[in-house]
Amino acid sequence: MKKLLVLFVFCAYVFSGYAQSRLSGIEKPQAGSLISFNYQATGGPLENHDTLSCTVYLYEDYLWRMDDVTLTRVEKNQWKGTYQLSDNCALFALSFLAGEMWNRIIDNNDENGGYVFTTLDTQGKMLPGGYLGWGTFRKPSCFHIGNYFQKFDIQDEAVEMWTTKEMEHYAANLPKFVDIYMNMVALRMGEKNKKAVDFLFQKINKEFAVTEFIYTTFENIYRFKLQDKEKADSIKAIVLKQYPNGFTARAQMFHQIEAMPLGEERLTQTEGFFKKYPYEDCVNDRFSKQQAYMYYNLTRVYASTLFDGKRYDRLMAALPSMNFVTLSEVFRWNIFRAYKLRLAKNDSIYPVAKALMEQLVLKRNDLSNNTEELRYTPKEAQVLLDIQFYERLGIYLQLLKDLNRTEEALTWLTYYRDDQLSYADATVNQTRYDILVTAGKDEQALDVLKKSVKYNTITTEMMAALRKEVKPVSDAEFKTYLDNLKGVALKKALYEEVKSHMTDVEIPSFELLDMNGNIVKSDSFKDKIVVIDFWANWCAPCKRAFEGMKIAVDAYANDSDVVFYFVNTMDFGIKGKPAVEKYLNNNGYSHFKVLFDTLKEGTKSYNQTFSIFSQKFNSSGIPRKVILKNGRMLYTAEGYSGSPSQLADEISYAVELIRKR
Repeated sequence: MKKLLVLFVFCAYVFSGYAQSRLSGIEKPQAGSLISFNYQATGGPLENHDTLSCTVYLYEDYLWRMDDVTLTRVEKNQWKGTYQLSDNCALFALSFLAGEMWNRIIDNNDENGGYVFTTLDTQGKMLPGGYLGWGTFRKPSCFHIGNYFQKFDIQDEAVEMWTTKEMEHYAANLPKFVDIYMNMVALRMGEKNKKAVDFLFQKINKEFAVTEFIYTTFENIYRFKLQDKEKADSIKAIVLKQYPNGFTARAQMFHQIEAMPLGEERLTQTEGFFKKYPYEDCVNDRFSKQQAYMYYNLTRVYASTLFDGKRYDRLMAALPSMNFVTLSEVFRWNIFRAYKLRLAKNDSIYPVAKALMEQLVLKRNDLSNNTEELRYTPKEAQVLLDIQFYERLGIYLQLLKDLNRTEEALTWLTYYRDDQLSYADATVNQTRYDILVTAGKDEQALDVLKKSVKYNTITTEMMAALRKEVKPVSDAEFKTYLDNLKGVALKKALYEEVKSHMTDVEIPSFELLDMNGNIVKSDSFKDKIVVIDFWANWCAPCKRAFEGMKIAVDAYANDSDVVFYFVNTMDFGIKGKPAVEKYLNNNGYSHFKVLFDTLKEGTKSYNQTFSIFSQKFNSSGIPRKVILKNGRMLYTAEGYSGSPSQLADEISYAVELIRKR
C-alpha cells in the first residue's frame, strides 16, 4: 500500500485530556475493558438531583453509536458508574443527565472539553479511529456528531493534525472515513478548491480498491460543493454500472417512485422497491443506514392509497415487512384518522387495525426509530416506541369498546404495566375502566381507578366512580385519600415543574368584556389571586383542558381569595358569545366566568389583552394559563398534558406557592 500524500503540515500539538473535576476514576482506559468511574455532582448543574442517567458516545470501527450507562447513587451527590467497552472502541465520551428526555439538564463539562477519552489496545497503542475521533468529535462546528458540545470547539489546525495522525497510522482504513477526510480537506483548503479534490480523487483511485462509498463521496463533492454537474454525473454513471443494487441505485429508484402520481403503477413500483432492496439489507449496511427513511416515506403513501381505496387485503399482506415506526404511522394516519373522523365504518377498519396491532406487538422492540443518526440511546429509543405503542393501543381499545368486543379488549389490556407510560392518557384510562366494568371485572376496574390517581391521569367521571367506591365522609377525607394514592416521586416532579414556571413580571393594566358586554378592568382584581385561562372556541386542546380546570374551579369555589377567569381570545370577541355559551352549557361548564378579549388596534384580531401577555413569554400559543396578583404575573404555562387531574394539581400547587409569598 502506497502512502497517501499528506497535504498538510503536521502541527506540534500534544495529546492531552481536559479538566474533569467532577469525574474521576478513568485513566488510560483500555478497549475491551470494564471501566469504572465516580461522578461528583456537587458544584455542577446536576447538584441535588435525586435521579441521574448517563449516556456514552462510542466510536467503534469509524462508526458512532450511543448507549446507556449504569449509574448507582453512593451518596447525595455522588454516583458510581460502570460500562463494558467493546474490543474496537477507539473513543468514548460521557454525558450526565437529569430530567425527562424532552426537558433535560446536562453536564458534559462542555466548556472544558467534555468527558472524552481515547482508548488503548493491549500494547498501549491507539486503536483505529482514535486519532480521527479525537479530532472530529470536538469540532462540532464542522463535524456534527450528536449534540454533545454546545460551546466547545477545537481549532482547525487541531483537526488537521489528528486526521493526519490517523492517516499516518491507519491509512489502509481510508475507505471507511474518506468522507471525514475530505471534510477536513475542505476545512483547511476551502470547499471550492477543485484542484485539491481532483488530485485526491486520482490519488485514491490509484492507491485503494475504490468502493461505492468513495465514489459517492466524491460525486457529492463535485455536485454540491464544486457545482460540477458533468463530473458528478460521470461518477454516478460508473457507480450505477458497477453497483446496480447499491445504495446509489436504491436512492435513484426511490426518487423516481416519489415523483410518480398516485395509482396502480406507483403501488407496483413501490412493491418492486421493497423486493429489490429489502429493508434489512439497508439498515445492516454501514454506508446505507441513513436511507431507512425511504421505506417510511414510500410505505406511508403506499398504505394510505390502499386504505383509502378499501384494498385492505393487499395492505394487510404487506404489513409483516414493515418496521415499528412505519406500522405506527400507518395506524396513525389511517386507522386513527378514519376512526376519529368517521371516514369509514368501524367494523370495516377493524380487521386492518387488528392486523396492525398484532404486527406492532411483534416489532415493539426493534428500535427502528434509532437507525439514522445519533439521537437516542437504546433505552431512550425504546421509551419513545412504548409511547407510540400505548397511543395506538388506546385508539384500538376505543374501537373494540365501540364494537362491543369486550373479550378481545380484555386480552389487549394485559399489555399495560404498572408504570407512568401505561397510564399516561386519562381518556384511555377511562376506556380501560369502562371495558373492565362491562366485563364484570370490578376489582381490576378499581385498580385502574387507583393507578390513574397514582399517576395523576384520571378523568372527572372516573374520580366520581372512585368516590362512590371509597364513600368518604367528607371532601377533606377524600382529598387525603387521593393524596396518599399519588406517588411521592411523581408529586415531587410535578411540584418542581410548577416551580420552574413561577415568575414575577409586571403586567400593565388591561380591560376585557364580560358576557353582558360590560368592561372588566384588571385594576379591580386588587389583592386576589387571579387564575386566567386563555382559550378559543376553535382550540381543541383548550376545550379538552376544561375538564381539569373544572376540578380546580370547584376546589376553590368557597375560597374568596382565588378567582378564575376564562378569557376567550383570538376568536370573535363578544360577537362569539352565542357559540361560547352553547359549548359551555352543553358540556357542564356553565359556571365558568368567561371574559372576552377585545379588538387590537390596527388589526382584525381580538387579542388586545393576550398580546400584552404574549410579549412577556414570547409565544402566542394557547391554551395558556397565567396567575396574577396585584398586577404581577407570578405563574405561566402553555399547553395541556392531557390529564385533567394533573392540570388541577398544577393550578393548585401554583396558587398555594403564590399564597405563601
